[in-house]
Parts: sequence; C-alpha cells; structure tokens
Amino acid sequence: MKIDWRQAEARDAEILSTDGDSCTVLLGAGGGGISLPQIKGTKERYLTGDVEVLEEHSTAMMFRCFLPGQEKENLFMRFGILPQFKTRICLDLDLLDNRTIFTNRTPGTLKLVVHGQRTQRDEVERFELGMDEMFHDVKVRFENFIMSDTMPEEFPVPSKKLVDEFGQWMGKEWPGKIHSREELKEKYQALEGKAEYPFPEWNVWGGDKTRKLKEGTGFFSTCKTPDGRWHLTDPEGCDYFSLGPCGTRAGEWGRIDSFENCCEWLPEEDAQYAEFFEEGSRRRTAYMPMDHYRMANFSGMNLKKIYGDDWKEKWEEISCHILMNNGINSQGNFPGIAVNNGRSKMAYVRELPDFPVTDTLIFRDFPDVLSPEYEGKSRIYAEKLEEWKHDPWLIGYFLRNEPEFNFVENLAIADEVLRNPAQTFCRKGLIAFLKERYVTIEALNQAWKTDFGSFAALEGPVADCSARYPGSRKDIREFSGRLITEYIRVPSVACRKVDPNHLNLGLRWSKAYNADMMKGWEYFDVFSINCYDFDPTRDMDFVKNAGVDLPILLGEYHCGALDRGLTATGLKGVANQEERGVMWRYFVEKVAAHPYGVAAHWFQYNDQFCLGRYDGENYQIGMVDVCMQPYPELMDAVYETSKVLYQVKNGEKQPCGRKPQPIPMIGY
Repeated sequence: MKIDWRQAEARDAEILSTDGDSCTVLLGAGGGGISLPQIKGTKERYLTGDVEVLEEHSTAMMFRCFLPGQEKENLFMRFGILPQFKTRICLDLDLLDNRTIFTNRTPGTLKLVVHGQRTQRDEVERFELGMDEMFHDVKVRFENFIMSDTMPEEFPVPSKKLVDEFGQWMGKEWPGKIHSREELKEKYQALEGKAEYPFPEWNVWGGDKTRKLKEGTGFFSTCKTPDGRWHLTDPEGCDYFSLGPCGTRAGEWGRIDSFENCCEWLPEEDAQYAEFFEEGSRRRTAYMPMDHYRMANFSGMNLKKIYGDDWKEKWEEISCHILMNNGINSQGNFPGIAVNNGRSKMAYVRELPDFPVTDTLIFRDFPDVLSPEYEGKSRIYAEKLEEWKHDPWLIGYFLRNEPEFNFVENLAIADEVLRNPAQTFCRKGLIAFLKERYVTIEALNQAWKTDFGSFAALEGPVADCSARYPGSRKDIREFSGRLITEYIRVPSVACRKVDPNHLNLGLRWSKAYNADMMKGWEYFDVFSINCYDFDPTRDMDFVKNAGVDLPILLGEYHCGALDRGLTATGLKGVANQEERGVMWRYFVEKVAAHPYGVAAHWFQYNDQFCLGRYDGENYQIGMVDVCMQPYPELMDAVYETSKVLYQVKNGEKQPCGRKPQPIPMIGY
C-alpha cells in the first residue's frame, strides 16, 4: 500500500509542500510529527520510505504509537539519520511486541531503538512519524513511503563524500581540524612525554597516600568509614576514587559497509593497513539475528601513517600522557591500555565476557535462572577470571553491561514468565511458590480475583497477569525479586570461587528506577549504574534508599556538542565544548560528594565514527577526537576536578555548583 502524504495530519509541525508521493515538513522543536492515518487497519508488516534531513546535523527521528486518550506515546522507535543524506528506512511493526530494544542496521541508517510498553497494533489510534525534541525546528523530506509484507530488496545510499582521509566529517570546519599529514605529525609529537600524576599526594595507583584508611591487601578493596561514607581503597589501603573514561582503545571502529563511496580514502588493498579493516558477522544478543558488517579504524590508520609499525607503543605513551597528566587514574569498562600485561600504569575495570544465557529465554535477554543449565553455564563463565585474578591493577569486574530486559520501565519479570508459553524452570518455580503460599487454587482465586480451574492452568501462557488481575501484583513483584536475586547470585557465587581477590562490581544497570533491580545487591561488592543525567544524585539516592548498603560506581555518563567535528551530541547535549567541561566538573564532583559515591567513568575515551560505530551511534562524546587530539576545554575541567577530588570526597570542599547549559540531545 502506498502512503498518500496528502492525508497526513501535522502536530507541532507545518507541512510545507506535498504531492502525495512526497512531503516536506517543518517539524517543531518540541518533537513535532505528522500522523499517517492510512496505517490504521493495515496488516502489512513493514513501513518503508526515504527520509532526508535538510539540516547540518543528524536528527533523532521518531515513529510513535499512541493508544486512545494518550498524550504520550505507548511505544516508539527512535532512529538516527545523517544530515542532507537521503536514507531509506524500514520500520518493522512486529516490533510493537517490545521483544527487543535494538535492531540490526540497514544500509545508510544509524542506530534504531525501541522503547515503551508492549503494544497491540490494532489498538493503536495514531501512528506518527516525526522527531525527538530538538533545539530548533527541523526541515525534513519524506518520500516514496509504502506498507509491505517484505523488506525492500535495495537500500540505495547516496554516493556523496562525507569522511576525509583522517576519518573527519567533511561537512564543516572547526578549531583543531587536521588538514595534512605534516600537521597530524606535529600534533602527535606535541602529545608525547612522560606520564605522571600532577598531584604530589597521589601515589602510583592514583590514590591519596595521605589518607590511609586500612591495611593494604595488595588488591583494591572497599571501606566504610565512621562518618557513613563508602570508599574504595587502593592496594596500599589508601583512599581511592576511580575516575576515567571507558573504551580506552586505539580508536573507535566504525561501519563502512554501504558507506564505501562516502569515504575519501579507504586503503583496503594496501597490506600495511590490513589490521585496521575487519569483516565478519556477529549476533549482538542471543535473541537477535546475525548481522554482517565491514568496519574500519581511522584512528589506528592515522597513527600508523606517522609512527609506522611502532604505532601501538606510541598510542599507549600518548594516551597515558594525556590521561595521567590531567588527573585520570582509571580506565572504565572496555579498557585497552596495558591491561594485564605487566606494563600497567593505570588501574582498570573490565566486564566478564559472555554472561550466561539459557537456550530458552524468558524475555529479551533474561535467562531461565532457576534451571541447572544457568548454573552450569555460570561456572564456565566464571572460569574466565582465572587469567586476571592475580593482577593488582584490576579494580574489579562487571558481570555484564545494561541487561536489556531492564529497559522496559516497571517491568515485572514474573509477568513475562507467565506470558512466555515455554515450560521453563522459572514457571515451575513460580507455580511452586504460589502453591506454597495459597495451598489451594480457590485461595489463590480469592486473592487474585481470578477463576483458574487449577494450578495447572498457570502452565499455559497468561498474558499481562498483574495488569489484568491487580490482586496478583504483590505476588508477581515478590517472585520477580526472587528471580532477579537468582540472576545475580548464581554467577556471583561462581565468580567468587574462581577469584577471591577482586571486587564484583555488579551489572551496570541502565537506570535506577525499578526497585526489583536493587534485589541481590548483597552478592556484589560495589553497586554499578549507568546514568545519563546531568546530576547523578537522584539515581544514587534511589539505590541508597532502596536499602543497598554498598559503594556506588557510575559506569557511564557523557555529553556532546555540535561545535566540533560530529553531527550528534550523544545522550546528553550541551551548547559547546566549554559546557562539556562544566558538565564533567558538576557530575563527577556530585558523585564524589555523595556518601556512597566511589567512581565516575565517562563514556568514552574516543569520539565515535561520524558514520556510526557497529550499531550506528555517531556521537561527539570523546575526550579525544579521531586524530587523537584532546578537547582542551574538557581536559582543563578534568584537571580542576581531580585537583580537589579527595577533598570533595571527604566533605572538606563543596562540589562544583555551576550547572552545564543543556540542549536537547541528538542521540538514539
């Protein structure tokens, strides 16, 4: 079915022109959109068409699904589009079932995510195509939209040069942009030098040697002082606040499949650059289809142009010089500078790979945690710690990163156990729990206001149990907490048996808003959350007030601006580079001032590739750009915070009070 744009209805938007096949619209900064009434009542699976953002920056586009009477969408798909680059999109309406947050990329697009609540397509009153909130109105052109039961065979990508030989965006100029190899060489050489901390009270670990809190164990540890403050301690027993970026690798790999003609220089046939190209297939999570990719690393190629075969050693030297000399003492998750190889200068955290999944999953990536399979795979998973367990530079390990089931707000995993038709061990455990509590089905029916004929009725799928039967909510929540506890307990116990030396840093929850996700904390040494807010206090207080009595590590935060070489800000946007520095100071010092705060890890060391990393993120979030040039405004702020870090941590100085000037994010 062809979409006739003359039937579209504007909301916080102005339709500038339309001929039926196409439509040019000015979308309002508040997140405007145009509804597509033709979709209602259709059965075709895919909405396909061409989108062109007629601005100089990327845009986070939105496909919203509203139920009757809703002012806020019940579910949305958010996806990124490059500027002035006509892109074919394909939206799968089957994803309204909310079975995934992520999808694989199609040629030309950036990242696509699905957020909200499971939605029945035939209950949707309004389907709307528009954009996320923006700092100005945005002009967009839509054309050739159809509904179909098949994905398009072709995703045409314009043959337009977007990336120069250094991996920089060609669409604009900015201070510090590199224009020649000679200039690149000069900039690199200016960054060479000895790596050392600039503060005399810091020891080799980056701890404060004037604040010894306990006897050293030879490994990083934790300590709660009489004033109620939690601390990390370094191997010598000194107060240690972990501060640094995630992803300390030699550049950010980016997708080039379908973008080959958009790159000014891709020396794939040159053997000396072979290590900077990769082709393969991957399955992002156990429940997603395989994805074929081709990737390149421009940062690595830039280094090799100047340093030849010694590029890795020079990258390590320059990175340590940039970070340590500005007061960075840690590598966050995904570390890459001299990790567990006898040459370490900076402490690090890392994620234990391949978190155990079972053949049958409950919902998204949540395993059948009561099964013998989960316990067996957890033992195998924990064995990977054997190679790290003697490294004193390892602070601790994360069990995994951002469980995807947790992206559904207020999710009760026991609801999903009942909804899933599989005869899982979790289902058997839930039925046993209810039998023990109620003894008879009549007693359960009276409490839940249901009419099940027997407990055996719960062996079949029961959709939306706690919503349909409010009387069940207390039991569903309680058992959900038990399942989360097992999700944590089983691999944590296995890991402790293999490695008694290092800290279990938890799961890096994507957000602290669901009390169920605070369960099982007693199996951690440190509680970790990622927090994309300007002020982390609310999330940290949520954890503390939920009864978690542990140090809190902030595993990710960032912001970006549009005044340098990329077209998207990331998950927090600010007005310019100076405001990125303000955000660093405000966020980190808020963490340090919190009585439970012990670490803040910026995401990430490198800017992302301007055409998107493996999943399509293309954010200006680095401490360094693709040519490894530090952002001076950010690094100045890093130094100023580190200079007072331990005084703020111990309540001797107030945290920085200046708030950053935000703009709506361009992120997906």
